[in-house]
Amino acid sequence: MHSEVKGHSRPRCAASALLLMAAAAAAHAQVPADIEAGLRKIGQIVDPACTARLYRPLMPKNDVNSNETPLYPGVTIARDVSFGPHPKDLLDIFTSDKGGANRTVLLYVPGGGGNKTEQQVREANAFYDNIGRWATKNGMVAVMMQRHPGQSWDDPAKDVSAMIQWVQANIGNYKGNPERMFIWAHSAGNGPLGTYIGRPETWGPKGAGVKGAIFMSGQWNIAPLEVPAAGGRGPGGPGNAFAGAGSTCGADAPGTNGIIAGPSAVSPENAPAGRGGRAGALPPADPATQLARSTLPEFKKTKVKLLFASAELDPGIHGSMSPFYQTLHDELCKDGPDHCPVMLFARDESHMSEVFSIDTDDKTVSGDSGVDEEGQVTGRAAAGTRNAPRDAAAIALRSSAAFAKLACSCLGCWYCSCFARGSHQLRTPACLRRKSSTTTSNGA
Repeated sequence: MHSEVKGHSRPRCAASALLLMAAAAAAHAQVPADIEAGLRKIGQIVDPACTARLYRPLMPKNDVNSNETPLYPGVTIARDVSFGPHPKDLLDIFTSDKGGANRTVLLYVPGGGGNKTEQQVREANAFYDNIGRWATKNGMVAVMMQRHPGQSWDDPAKDVSAMIQWVQANIGNYKGNPERMFIWAHSAGNGPLGTYIGRPETWGPKGAGVKGAIFMSGQWNIAPLEVPAAGGRGPGGPGNAFAGAGSTCGADAPGTNGIIAGPSAVSPENAPAGRGGRAGALPPADPATQLARSTLPEFKKTKVKLLFASAELDPGIHGSMSPFYQTLHDELCKDGPDHCPVMLFARDESHMSEVFSIDTDDKTVSGDSGVDEEGQVTGRAAAGTRNAPRDAAAIALRSSAAFAKLACSCLGCWYCSCFARGSHQLRTPACLRRKSSTTTSNGA
C-alpha cells in the first residue's frame, strides 16, 4: 500500500470545512490487538451490545448512571435539554470548563433507534458520552441529539432542522459559536441528515446552518441513482444486519438492565428495536414518489462540505467503500474536484466500533493522521482514502482535533492559518506549505 499527497494550486479556506474528520482519512490503524480480534469474532454485523463490552474497559469508570459530580472532571454537561415539542426532542451538551467563548460546535446524530445513550446492555451506557468528551478535549462544544420516529417521510429531517435552529439560538450560552457548526451522523442517522441537507424546504431562515457534514455507514434517498448491491448482510445487502448480534458475548437475549432512567430512556415495550433497530420505520415509497423526494439535486449544488466514511467490517462491505457512498461520490465529482466528498475507509473497524472507539486508545478514526512533513500519507486506513481536501493543512497538521480547529477557525476568512498542535493559539499562515493536496492511492 502506498498513498501520497501532492498538488500545487492555492490553498482555500472553503475546502477546510471538511477537516473536522478528514485527518482520519489517513489515520494509523491503531485498533488494539485484543479489540480487533473481538471485532472480527463478531463479524460483519451490527452488534452494539458485544461491541460495547469490548470498548467499555477503555472508558472512564463513570457513565450516565453515575451520581458523581462532576461526572467527568473538567467537563460541564447539560443533560436532556429540550429543543422541541416532542418529549424525545432532547440534547446533551458538553462544554469544557477551560477556555473561552466562540468554540467550534460538533453536532452528533446517532443511528439505530436514535438514542444519544445506547441501552442494549449496561456497558453500552458509556456511549455516546465518549464523543462528547472527545469534542471537549479538542476545543469543541458537543451537542448530542436524541432522535425519534415521525409520521411523515421528512419528519426526522425537520427534527434535525429544529435541533440546528435551537442550537443556533442558544449555543452561545454554552460557549459555542453558531457560525462554526459541523454535523456528524452515524448509521440510521444518515437518513434524517441526508434528507435535511438535500431538502432545502426543511431548513431554517439561516439556511443549512452547518459548514460540514460527516456521513458514516448509512444511506438515504438519492434517486434516480442506482446503487450496486453490496451483497452479504446489512445496508446494501439482502440479509439482516443484526443477525447473530449478542451471540459472541451472551447478550443475544435482550434484557432490561441497559435501559437508563430519565426522559431519554427506552420503553421496554419498544425493545429491541428502540435500542438498536430502526424503530418506527415507514413503508417504502414507490419509484415516482422516491424521485420526487430525492436529495440528489441539492447535493449536487450544496456548499456544505462532505465526508463519507465506511468501516471495513460494516455489513455488506468487501474491502472498499460502501457502494452507496461510492456511487454518490462519483456522481458529485462530475461537477468538478471542488465538489468531490472526502472518503474514509476505516480498516479494522466495525459498524459500531467506528463510533465506540472515539476517546479510547483505539485512535483509528480520531487520532494521528500519519501525514509527515513531506506530505506522505501513512497508515492502513489511508488505502481507502479518495479526494483528500485540497488544502495545505492536510500536510501541515497531524490530528483530527487540529483539523477540526483549523476548519472552524478558517471558515469565513480570506486565507488559511493553522493551530500549533496542542494549542488554541493561531499560528501565522507561514506555517502552511503553499501547495494544496489531492490524494492518490496505489494498491492496498
